[in-house]
Amino acid sequence: MKLLFSTGSLFYLPLKEIFSYAKEAGFDGCDVIIDRRFNNHRYMDSLMESNEILPVYSIHAPFQRMEEWGTQAQALMRTIHIGKELGAQVVNFHPPSWFSLEVSFLQWFKKIKDFQKELNCENLVLTIENMPLSGKTLLLAPYVLNNYEDLIAFGIERNLYFTFDITHLATFGNDIVVAFLKYFQTRRLKNIHVSDYRDFKSHLFLGRGDLPIVKLLNTIRRLGYDEMVTLELGPQELPRTKKWLKKLMAFEVSFLKIHLTQDGNG
Repeated sequence: MKLLFSTGSLFYLPLKEIFSYAKEAGFDGCDVIIDRRFNNHRYMDSLMESNEILPVYSIHAPFQRMEEWGTQAQALMRTIHIGKELGAQVVNFHPPSWFSLEVSFLQWFKKIKDFQKELNCENLVLTIENMPLSGKTLLLAPYVLNNYEDLIAFGIERNLYFTFDITHLATFGNDIVVAFLKYFQTRRLKNIHVSDYRDFKSHLFLGRGDLPIVKLLNTIRRLGYDEMVTLELGPQELPRTKKWLKKLMAFEVSFLKIHLTQDGNG
C-alpha cells in the first residue's frame, strides 16, 4: 500500500516544497493535481524535478478550464501523456458537470466504450472519481453519475477504474464503509482519498469530523486492500508555519499507518 499526499492541500506553495514536506512527513509519494499554474512550461519542469524527491503515483486531470490545454477531453489525454512520462500509475478525472454546462465533454464521455483502450492508457490506469453534493441549504447533484453505484456500473461497463473520495460520498449521507466494500468488490479500486466531514464542511483534518475513519481504515487493512490511500485535506486545515505544518503532516502519516498496517510502521 502507498500513502500519498495530495498537492492540492498545499496548492499555494511551490511544488518542490510540497514534495519535500511530504517526504519529510513519511509519505510514499504524491498525488498531483493539475491546475492553471501548469500552463507555465517552467511548472512542468518543476513537476519533473519534484518526481525525483518523491514519486508521482497519481495525477489528477485539471477540473478547471485551462485554455492552453484545449478541451476537457484534450486536457485529460494530455494528463495521460504526462503520467506516462513520469512513470505514474494512475490518472484520475471527474465526470462531466451538467451544472457547469459541460455539454461537449459529456457527449465525448458518453461515446467512449473502452477508456483504457481508446485513450491509449497502456500500463497507466485511468480512474474516475465520485463527486459530492454542492451547497448547504439547497443541495444539488451537479455532476452526471452522482450516485456512486451508477458510477461503478458505468466504470465496469466502459473499462474505467476508481478513485473513491470518502468526504465526497459523505455529502450524500451514505455509509463510507459500505461504499468502500462495493468499490473493493469490483477489483478496480486504485486510490482512496481520505479526509473527514462534518456539517457540510469537507476535506477536514482526520478526527475533526463525524466520519467513522478508524472503522474504515481498519476495514481497508483487514480486507487486504493494497493500492493507494491519499490524504486530501482542504488547505485551511493545515497551518501556515513550517514547524507546525511538518508536525501535523507527520501526525497524519502516523495515524494512517497505525490503522492501515499490521505493525503500524508501514
